[in-house]
Amino acid sequence: MYKKFLALFFLMFIFPFPAQAHTTLLSSAPSEDQNVSEKLTEVELLFDTNIEEGSTMNIEDETSSFEFEEIAINKNGMIGNFDKTLPDGSYRIVWNIIGEDGHPVEGQIAFNMANEVEKGEASMTTSVTEEKAKATEKKLAETATEKNSNVLIPLVWVLGAVLVVYGIYKLRLKKK
Repeated sequence: MYKKFLALFFLMFIFPFPAQAHTTLLSSAPSEDQNVSEKLTEVELLFDTNIEEGSTMNIEDETSSFEFEEIAINKNGMIGNFDKTLPDGSYRIVWNIIGEDGHPVEGQIAFNMANEVEKGEASMTTSVTEEKAKATEKKLAETATEKNSNVLIPLVWVLGAVLVVYGIYKLRLKKK
């Protein structure tokens, strides 16, 4: 009975655990569903881990794609410089990154261009931006909690290894 239990327990640790989490987007400028009222000159994406060279992004609408003049990658951020004037309308930032763990991750961020915003709409845009900032802070807190829970995995591995060694020790004592 003990041998079967030990064999089953050992087999659990032979196969690697799946990855706990991939790189996630923490914040962006412009943010999701933001109404941009001034000329867009820069797009910034911030991720929860470092990203690798070869990561890209561009801006798309329903019919065309707009490339950035330059894209700079700095640890966990990606900044794209943009000098074209986008007409009013709906757009999305399409990004493809390679996370620190080597896995490719992609996503989109929708935003709107409204070059002529009235004062009432401008204050509404500001309150929406403040809400997005609060949501980003909440995501950061959740990510920190998630990373702390990943500490349990090595602890489980060590505990499992100790149990296996103890089981082998007990089996050897019984044979004598």
